Order: sequence, then structure tokens, then C-alpha cells
Amino acid sequence: MPNGHIVRSQTEAALCEYLDARAVAHQHWALNFELPTRPAQWQLFTPSILLTETTLDDRAVVIEPVVSLQVGGGLRRLQSFRKRHGREYFVIVVTRRALHRRIPEDARDAIIHIEDFEGLGELLSAGESGPPRK
Repeated sequence: MPNGHIVRSQTEAALCEYLDARAVAHQHWALNFELPTRPAQWQLFTPSILLTETTLDDRAVVIEPVVSLQVGGGLRRLQSFRKRHGREYFVIVVTRRALHRRIPEDARDAIIHIEDFEGLGELLSAGESGPPRK
């Protein structure tokens, strides 16, 4: 990427460009969590984007693109993450409009259209600037 950020997908690259154009401070893959996804099974969850100077509802913000609902696509990890860390992190899922109804409510705090990030800008403008409170 021109800004030096390494990303995992085209969607993450587009989000990065959108955030950079609006001077929204963020990091990629800044956090790692071991989460239970099934009985006796734990998986690593590394949120794609962490906003470093914006909070929503007094919580740090993570943005996670979801491009597939296939097994292994990450929905179980998002559900587990929100169940364990929902008080600390506000989860924004970015996905295609066609998938919105199929993303479970317990996997997200907000959902944004991948085709139009303006909803993300509106959501973030309602947030607070400054580092997340501990």
C-alpha cells in the first residue's frame, strides 16, 4: 500500500485508504485473541483494523471485513469475540449488502456496506476522538 500498511484483502485495503483519506488513525492486526469457537476448540482471532484514536460507546473500535459466510469465514470468531470482549470493543462488520441479513446480530455492533463506506464515516463521526479509555 502507498501508506506502508500491509493488508490481507482488497476490502481491507479499500478501508485503509478510506480511513487514511479522513485522517482516522488505525493499525492493522494490532491485537490477538485466543477464543473458544466450539466445545474444546479455541482459535486465534486477529481483528483486521483497530482504530487507535476513536471510540464508540466508550469502547475501542475494531473493523472486520466479512466477504464470505463459509465455514472458516470468521463469523464464529466474531461471535466469540463479542461475547468475551463486547464491553471493551465496538465491532463494525463491513460486508456486501447481500450478506447483511445473514450476519448474526451477536457477531457485530454495527454493519456497513462494502459498496459504500459513507455509512462508516457517519458512524465514526458520532464517535469520540482520543485514545480509548481503559
